[in-house]
Amino acid sequence: MSALDFTPPPRKPARESVVPMINVVFLLLIFFLMSAQIAPPDPVEVAPPVVREAEALPEGARMLWLGRDGVLHFDGLTGAEALEALGEAPGPVSLRTDAGLEAAEFARVLQALGEVGVEAVTLVAVMGEP
Repeated sequence: MSALDFTPPPRKPARESVVPMINVVFLLLIFFLMSAQIAPPDPVEVAPPVVREAEALPEGARMLWLGRDGVLHFDGLTGAEALEALGEAPGPVSLRTDAGLEAAEFARVLQALGEVGVEAVTLVAVMGEP
């Protein structure tokens, strides 16, 4: 006759919990969402002029938009209000304008910028073949 074995069967190893990994993923997601800087949409759609060579935009330059209709847009303001807001804070300005803007209108805007005290204006353009 054989002896009966009353020892408990070997236990299967417990599966690793995925809850800590999910917690870390959600914490990283929250961190990146909180630290990301989302750029506001452009106030007016423009097709910038095309150039063969370009330089980098100056650091800290304020972005000014000039639509094909000749209306200035800056920091949520339009027209004369945008021009006044630009004159209140010194510093360089980057001008993003439409390539179809008439030269006389462009010259008028540059003169108005000079009158409110803007000393340096950089025209934003895209790289490519003109």
